[in-house]
Amino acid sequence: MTGRIACLGLVVGLAIAAFPGEAAAVNFPSARCNGGACSSGWYKTSISVSWVYDPGGTPDGGCATQTVSSDTGGASFTCNVAYPGGGVSGSVTVKKDSSPPVVNGTVSRDPDSDGWYTKPVDFSFPAGDSASGLAGCTGGGTYSGPDSGAVTLSGTCTDNAGNSASGSVTFKYDGNAPSVTATPSRAPDVNGWYNHPVDVAFTGTDGGSGIRECTPTVSYKGPDANPAKLVGQCRDGAGLSSQPLSVELRYDATPPAPPSVKSVHKPKSIALSWTAPADAVLARVVRAPGLKSKAAAVVYEGPAKQFLDKKIVPGTKYWYEVSLFDQAGNRSARTLGLKPAGLKLPAAKPPGTKAVAGILSPVNGAVVARSPVVTWSPVAKAHFYNVQLWRGGQKILTTWVRTPKLTLKRRWTTQGKRYSLANGRYLIYVWPAFGTTKKPSYGKMLGRVGFTVKRR
Repeated sequence: MTGRIACLGLVVGLAIAAFPGEAAAVNFPSARCNGGACSSGWYKTSISVSWVYDPGGTPDGGCATQTVSSDTGGASFTCNVAYPGGGVSGSVTVKKDSSPPVVNGTVSRDPDSDGWYTKPVDFSFPAGDSASGLAGCTGGGTYSGPDSGAVTLSGTCTDNAGNSASGSVTFKYDGNAPSVTATPSRAPDVNGWYNHPVDVAFTGTDGGSGIRECTPTVSYKGPDANPAKLVGQCRDGAGLSSQPLSVELRYDATPPAPPSVKSVHKPKSIALSWTAPADAVLARVVRAPGLKSKAAAVVYEGPAKQFLDKKIVPGTKYWYEVSLFDQAGNRSARTLGLKPAGLKLPAAKPPGTKAVAGILSPVNGAVVARSPVVTWSPVAKAHFYNVQLWRGGQKILTTWVRTPKLTLKRRWTTQGKRYSLANGRYLIYVWPAFGTTKKPSYGKMLGRVGFTVKRR
């Protein structure tokens, strides 16, 4: 009878004698987790472990309720219960993980230049979990744009207990070279041509690391070219360079060769003819005195090489200035004087440097290092004065002043062309003017002196 009871005890628990000759089956103690059946899986919160056992037994160790608060890969508990016929035991193991994984963001290599990535780069989110272990991660890959100084990428990892956490990685990315723009400092002078120095500035734009540097501003002063080519580039903060930008402009600062002027003076007309080089596209003839009592007037403008002036007054001295212009607006000129009378202007080939009384300063033959002040003796009843400056057989300045004094400038513009008082030999002429500015008349030339500019 006892052996049978022991065998049954293996099946239902323990066979305990209740009455002589009989045995009662007793169940092993059963564990309860948080009031329910215990799971073999992972808990994410604290676990309260309690026990349930058959009536009539007396707890004999380990059967008190216990709490698991810390993460553990396996906490084991055993409950022993004593009965009159012997003792029984029950055991349980529980696992707890309430901590999410630790997720780190990383890129596969160092930056390409100055802290910037300029080529596609791999990124990932390695993670670790000290309790239940990782179940998996998402979010890795290859980054190839858009450009940004603060690219932020995120990934998520989950452990075997179901806890999740995210991580991120931040870096700078610029995979595109900058663009470059060229800007001249001004518009072309004439007909799309530049005829004096022009600056061209190079600027860039970049949507990623920004512009670090560009080709410095280029000041083009020649040689004459059609086209002249200027090349510039920009580089961004990531070290990427733009494609070279070529700028083309037409530049011609050389006047056409001066014309050779001939004349045939008849009683009622004057016929002019002149030579013109191939680059001259326009001729202009200015006559003094002009028409309708004007001091000077344009009497012809066009492509021809001759002009017949039929509007003359017999016995009057006329001065003709024949100017040639090229496509870039450069000008050369010759002056021709015919039949003395009326307005007096210098000859086409200015006279020698012998002084003519009337100009007080500069003295004839003076050598100056700076722009001189021209003064002359005032003329009674003169309302204003005409002053002309010549250099190398060419008139480079004509101006009118009301007082017998003129300070020459170092640079000026006459008829759209720029001049400067550079080193060289100069002649000054002064005439008094009467009447009004609308109807002037000119008296005898006051003076003529020559001087030399020699700057150190």
